[in-house]
Amino acid sequence: MMETMRRTKIVTTLGPASQNLVAELVEAGASVVRINCSHMTTEEVGAAVRSARAQSETVSILVDIQGPKLRLIDGIDATGDEVVLWQSGHGPGPNVGFDPHAIGVKSGERILVNDGRIELSALEVAPHMVRARVVRGGTAQGRRGVNLPDTEVKVEMYSAKDRADIAAAVEAGVDWIALSFVQRAEDVLEARRMVPEGVRILSKIERPQALAVLDEICEASDAVMAARGDLGVEIPFARLPVAQRTIAMAALRAGVVSVCATEMLESMITGSRPTRAEVSDVTNAVRDGFDCVMLSAETAIGHDPIGTVKAMAAILTEADLVDRIRSPFADTHPDSAAVAAATVALAARLKTKTILAVTFTGHNAELLAACRAPSQIIAATADRRVATRLMARYGVTPVMAPRPHSTDDAIELAVQSAKRAGLVSDGELIVVCLSRTSPRSDTDTIYVYRA
Repeated sequence: MMETMRRTKIVTTLGPASQNLVAELVEAGASVVRINCSHMTTEEVGAAVRSARAQSETVSILVDIQGPKLRLIDGIDATGDEVVLWQSGHGPGPNVGFDPHAIGVKSGERILVNDGRIELSALEVAPHMVRARVVRGGTAQGRRGVNLPDTEVKVEMYSAKDRADIAAAVEAGVDWIALSFVQRAEDVLEARRMVPEGVRILSKIERPQALAVLDEICEASDAVMAARGDLGVEIPFARLPVAQRTIAMAALRAGVVSVCATEMLESMITGSRPTRAEVSDVTNAVRDGFDCVMLSAETAIGHDPIGTVKAMAAILTEADLVDRIRSPFADTHPDSAAVAAATVALAARLKTKTILAVTFTGHNAELLAACRAPSQIIAATADRRVATRLMARYGVTPVMAPRPHSTDDAIELAVQSAKRAGLVSDGELIVVCLSRTSPRSDTDTIYVYRA
């Protein structure tokens, strides 16, 4: 019953510590499992999706493709006044895995290495190299990340491996594809052309260039993530909480899913309980209006993935009781949100604890979630893929139910499914929304129903 009381969802990253524990993670409170392609072959990506689905038919599966991550090839010693970075194979080193000139680095722009611990400023850029002044020195080993916060990076958004990973994930039955280092809406539209209609797209906001066009990216996406790791390197760290809230608000306006990620319970990689600062961080993410919070290394390599998910669920259960930002979605989309907003208002007036969305595609449940219904939203659908996609939605609990053409029969079957799941009690007053025209039409009818 905790999942029905808790509206904010948990995304857990699978890894060596948890890849065979999907059912246990779901039981502990996870709604979505994330598969990170960065350290996997394409064959392993497809196998990981199939394994996760075999372990849980209800969990939502997200595959996070690597994208154009810039890295050192070998170590760097930036303890002097200047350093020259060379594209691998074109100079003595230190070598990087990209051509600084070709991707658009310009004189005066910053080059950050190893999560910003080393800061360089470009002095001279030529084919295959950049000479830079050392602003904040240090050393770093190979394979460390390189960030270019001032540069609109001109690089192919999707490598051959990224495209193959997407295809393998789709074939294996993935629900969500996460895109790394999105800079513009066209990056999202390009990925959209690679997946069928039923697969959802999440855009990770990791660059200042993405923040500048956030509304356009939200419009093109089904979800956005405040990916605070790289974003916290590319913008001043003191500005990160404001950027986090900006991302959440843009998602609320657009009615898309939002995810807050990176180091949320980092101490639990090795510890048995979160720090007070981590508890406050998670609570603030809920207060900002995020649909989901994400666990990364905590569940991928941590010593107790199940305990970590339980700790996150406990924090969210309390955090969901606090006041949060009111969703502006109904005001920014008065036509498309009209029925959903009226359903939410009616449920609030009647003080009903449940809204039942009888849905074929999941769309009316998504609209109710975007309106931030104070009641639990039960989405009754005949399509298992719709049910798993909806697991990422704020406040939505999917149940499987047939969808006959008759409205009365559809409601009765949906209510019976909700009762069997322990979500609705006999005699409970609920608000129901569905299409009276046909199962596939937009929602046009609201009922007050005694279960």
